[in-house]
Amino acid sequence: MPPRAGPPELPLKIAFISDIHSAAAPYEAALEAARQEGFDQLVIMGDLLTYGPEPERCLDLTREVVERDRAVLILGNHDAMYRQQGYDRPLPEWIRESMEWTRGRLPVDPLEDFHWQERWSSGPLLVSHANPFGSGDWSYLRSDEDYERAAQALAGQGFGYGVFGHVHRFAEYQGQAASVFTIGSVGQPRNRDDPRPHWAMGELTGENLTLSPRPLDFDWRDHCRALRSTNMSEATIEQLCRFYP
Repeated sequence: MPPRAGPPELPLKIAFISDIHSAAAPYEAALEAARQEGFDQLVIMGDLLTYGPEPERCLDLTREVVERDRAVLILGNHDAMYRQQGYDRPLPEWIRESMEWTRGRLPVDPLEDFHWQERWSSGPLLVSHANPFGSGDWSYLRSDEDYERAAQALAGQGFGYGVFGHVHRFAEYQGQAASVFTIGSVGQPRNRDDPRPHWAMGELTGENLTLSPRPLDFDWRDHCRALRSTNMSEATIEQLCRFYP
């Protein structure tokens, strides 16, 4: 484990966007909102593809943010699937079919042109897609026990804060050893009380991080209409559209 980076230039504003899942319109809206608010670093926290109907546009937007915004790209489990590295779990049929449909629209390795990192750090902060447990571990952070284990892992690596995606829901856990955040999803929110796309803005000052969710007003009807215009099976389309009430 390499030593963590020294204290960042202060204050450091960091925009976090995660779990895009081929939903180009909310992804573009999140990018524009982040640019309007202003940031020092943009971190795209993985899962560019699967589930949504606009994989090509999401790849184009990601190329743009790397060039224009010098964004950091964090490898997610869905990115690993397309790259055929570090993910070998069986998939439900609706996910498998969505991946096959996506692959049919893209080059053999659609993500090969990007520079991926498994984690990114600045001062007391560690960022990765799912958790702080190491390469190839895609465990979800769902319970207080999960969050406490993550807090202990962060502290053991010399970090006071961790920011993760993967669960598609915003949460904050203040452990004794470290603080853990999960941020919402741009492309497939899983909070039934608030199905809006979410990104997050953090400010790192010395050894302290504050982080706030940034929901986006968005109408998912066009997204579901686009899904229904694909040749995926009705069962898969209905499963996908359940996330967008």
